[in-house]
Amino acid sequence: MVLLLLFSGVMTPWDSVYGSAVHSNAETKDKINLQWIPHNYRINGTGKPIVRKTTVDYTTGLFTNEDTVLDFIDTSSEYYFKSISGMNTKKPLITYAILKSGTIEKLLKYDSQKKVVTTLVDRNINDGIIDEVYPDAGMYVVEKGRREYLVYSLATNKLIHKAKERPMEHSNIFVTNYLYHNYFDPELSIGALYVEAGTYYDPKKNGYVSYPGEYPYEIKPNGKIVKLHTTRENASDDYVDKRKLNDKVVLLQTKVKRKFKHELIINGKKKTIFETDASRPNYAFAVAQSSPNGKYVVLWVNFVENNRSVKGKEEYQIFDTQTGKRVQTIPINTTGSSSAIDFGVSWMAGTDHIFQSGLLNHGAYRVIGTDLMTPRRYGNVVDDFTEPYYSFSLNDYLSINDPIPVSFEGKYMQYSNQGTFRHTDLTTYTPVSELISLLGGKMSNKNGKITLTYQEKSYNLDPKKQIVWKNRTYYPIRDILTGLGLKLLTESNKLASEEWRELQIVK
Repeated sequence: MVLLLLFSGVMTPWDSVYGSAVHSNAETKDKINLQWIPHNYRINGTGKPIVRKTTVDYTTGLFTNEDTVLDFIDTSSEYYFKSISGMNTKKPLITYAILKSGTIEKLLKYDSQKKVVTTLVDRNINDGIIDEVYPDAGMYVVEKGRREYLVYSLATNKLIHKAKERPMEHSNIFVTNYLYHNYFDPELSIGALYVEAGTYYDPKKNGYVSYPGEYPYEIKPNGKIVKLHTTRENASDDYVDKRKLNDKVVLLQTKVKRKFKHELIINGKKKTIFETDASRPNYAFAVAQSSPNGKYVVLWVNFVENNRSVKGKEEYQIFDTQTGKRVQTIPINTTGSSSAIDFGVSWMAGTDHIFQSGLLNHGAYRVIGTDLMTPRRYGNVVDDFTEPYYSFSLNDYLSINDPIPVSFEGKYMQYSNQGTFRHTDLTTYTPVSELISLLGGKMSNKNGKITLTYQEKSYNLDPKKQIVWKNRTYYPIRDILTGLGLKLLTESNKLASEEWRELQIVK
């Protein structure tokens, strides 16, 4: 499964809230996005608050919208949607949002298959505010007051647990300076909801300690709790983290004061892949991420000199977990400081191939692993801060962009694999064979020299401008059309992202 990244937070009245979904029809190459859109948002177009189901056809790049009107919302009063950040991978065709208006908040659920909107919760914020919704865990949390959190079942809306600390969802997200909630042994399942022991400042110990009798625990869907075992005590920053990658390999990560170590335990034998002492003025720091099937560990490494992070000096170090050997180092030419989201790695369709990383200059076009590249994400139908699920394997796709529709004499180019896309420098590349098929021209390849012919004109491709991907050649579309005596028109669509374009070829 492809990683889904949702950005949570309060949305202003002119913003929309995004969700994403998997299309179950394996015969089509398309993507579904689900959006909660206020009536006055630019891309709405209906004048009414709606939930919009946008389907992108990857054989053409065209999209269709299906709107469900939320006629129960009083648009004469100020309102907004708040997105949820809890994982929603089990039933992604169902999306949730929190509707806020005055002192009232409602938890809404939309089933995109049935096209039904349901109000699950209708409450006054004076009785507590919905803190977060966790679809995969089947719960939502209400913050009642200081050290008072109420956990409800998403299915029954019944109170199932009261917690003294904010419940959290276990994820595989990392941040730059420590392992993020990943020190339980055994590790929690992804998406599980758990509670930490509360801490308070003890002046006698000059530090924070846990409240007496409190301990970390997991909340089960029926409200029962399971005590969690941890190597971390009394809010110490030190940790010993073991993560099983597969039947033969364990990733062991430790921190003692300011010393960090990353080790692979392969068939019972330890192999250190990285260690550092952050108390020194010059050192390197690493954050580890593992691929879905445990075949690779990727270390994001940044460098510190004279106690200052060196801007623009970062790299990925990729290790084969079967041997413990570093198989590749990828320099990252960044500008400025990195954030946690920047160095996160996404994996292609549940495989061990990286398909996206923010630190590749947010637009660097570079090879990752053996056969994958990451161009900048232009051309998405929906605004580009969402990360959609796809209904097909990405093995045959160069870009995670929505393909750009291209038409000629009323017909659209038909994509069987990667479609037309924009490179980081905004050059638009197109699959050459499918373009010449749309034009009704001919393509010849003799001794590596590709010649295109349309009517009486011919054009030779410059090898330096070609991108070869999965035995297919991609080339700047405007160069080809100019060489063949054709013109290219660009059209936008107010119902799509401001970056969305449709291309029309004319004689």
